[in-house]
Amino acid sequence: MNDGVEVFALPQRLTQALANASSAELEELAGRWTTRLRSEDGDDRTDDDLLAVLQGAARLAASAVNTGGGLYSWSF
Repeated sequence: MNDGVEVFALPQRLTQALANASSAELEELAGRWTTRLRSEDGDDRTDDDLLAVLQGAARLAASAVNTGGGLYSWSF
């Protein structure tokens, strides 16, 4: 049954990189992400604060690494 829910497991390498990223690295990545969205679409595709999204993902990744778990994303 396709109920429209998608679940993605983030690779361990990405989870580890997010967990270990410094504040400066997250800021730089958010800037690159914003620049790429603007260049592809001509404007912002999202109203989200991309730095806050990355900081939240990094906190979750650190928790996953510390507990030996994985990091997952789902949408519906």
